[in-house]
Amino acid sequence: MNSIFTTIAAHGMHCFHDLLDLLFPPSCLSCGASLLQSSILFCESCLKKIKFVTEPYCTCCGTLFPSGENHLCGICLVSKWSFTRARSVIVYNETAAKAIFGLKFGGRKAGLKTFKNMKEQSVGCQDLISPDRIIPVPLHMNRLRQRGFNQSLLLARAFFPDQRNKIIKTALRRQRDTIAQTGLTGLSRRKNLRDAFVVEKKDDVSGKKILLIDDVFTTGTTVNECARVLKQAGAERVDVLTLARVAEKF
Repeated sequence: MNSIFTTIAAHGMHCFHDLLDLLFPPSCLSCGASLLQSSILFCESCLKKIKFVTEPYCTCCGTLFPSGENHLCGICLVSKWSFTRARSVIVYNETAAKAIFGLKFGGRKAGLKTFKNMKEQSVGCQDLISPDRIIPVPLHMNRLRQRGFNQSLLLARAFFPDQRNKIIKTALRRQRDTIAQTGLTGLSRRKNLRDAFVVEKKDDVSGKKILLIDDVFTTGTTVNECARVLKQAGAERVDVLTLARVAEKF
């Protein structure tokens, strides 16, 4: 009997999504072209330009290599990050950027389902820890008021719909309204974010394995500073998962 109800419910949801697609025709997250379905919001042309993060890459920070095997990159050989491992779902290129900007600055949350589907297809995220806590990189309150949402929190909920009880959106607080990191050098980025984050309750993170969520890994400065603060508060380990990663020559 239960299987019958499950089948009916699944059919009903399918019809509901078909109705939504009819009332609100889906369009490509990148170029805006009309689509016939809403499961993956990229047209055929743009989908071909989306590149999943695949091996080989740095076993620590996830820097992509053009060939060879996984190994530590030059930076990770001489420097130590505060996080243990960083992984991303897709490569940050022009097509991906338009989709992410649509979420961050256009409030286009319909793309979250697509990002979730891509994360589930990604093989590059499979060696991340099984976390005790999932923590999104926070926005400062001023920016949160302007935007109305934190895209990192939305991604965390989309990526882990069955683990929402582990998502702690208040574990980290951004106590300084820093300037945008775009265009800053590595040193300037580090200075800009120094002491920008604080752990609200050490009990939320102490002795815990943390998975930190953000939208884009550029230089790693933001997630590293968050990881540093979390480790300082007693976190056992911090891994990083981002939707996209900036990569040269890819």
